[in-house]
Amino acid sequence: MGKFRWVGIYMLTNLFAGVVTVGAIVTIVFLILRVRVGGLKAMFVKALASACFIATAFVAFAMNREHFEYGVLMILGFIFSLMGDIWLDLKYVYKQHQHIYTYAGFMCFIMGHIFFIPAIFSEYAEMKWWYVPATLLASVIFMVCTLALEKPMGLKYGRFKPITGVYAVFLSTTMFAAINGVLFCGANKEFITLIAGSVLFTLSDLVLSNIYFKEGGNTKANVLINHILYYAAQFTFASTLLMD
Repeated sequence: MGKFRWVGIYMLTNLFAGVVTVGAIVTIVFLILRVRVGGLKAMFVKALASACFIATAFVAFAMNREHFEYGVLMILGFIFSLMGDIWLDLKYVYKQHQHIYTYAGFMCFIMGHIFFIPAIFSEYAEMKWWYVPATLLASVIFMVCTLALEKPMGLKYGRFKPITGVYAVFLSTTMFAAINGVLFCGANKEFITLIAGSVLFTLSDLVLSNIYFKEGGNTKANVLINHILYYAAQFTFASTLLMD
């Protein structure tokens, strides 16, 4: 039985490496299509790239089921992220309804963070009553700063200002939950990797704000930076399912 177990682990390890490699290749193909062609073709390849970080998470989960609750919650977050990716790219395909697709994308990513946040908290060695309020306080401050910096940064949120504020709370709660995991429970490989992923995610969305809400911000350079940071964040998150 031990021999078969090690064979299984070996196969899953190779599968994990293969899925990550395919994901990187598909992401590069998507980036080329996104800046050169756009349209439905780019959207479908983007969906495939996002499906790769979900596949990465599934393989990692199969290799390490010791943190079952964490794995399930993270995978659900990844699925909503995929849905958000599709909605947000549809806004470039059907421009007459772009505000509807933008709202739908926001909502899917909010749902994604609603799963990421308890997943991270589930990894805390212990939970004291003030851990969550402290994290939420930091997130509210982040949201206030996000909205207050609209004009100084040359942004125009317009009709999306309320949902931008709501999203900022959930996005930053994911990040601060990871940071506080180190502060409250001690530095370990998983929390440090989660911090890296959440910071990449936040930076990605800061660039995305310039693309969506700043005049002249929708440049090829910004599109490339945004998606490189985003996919790096998601694959980094997916890798944490391997960690003890």
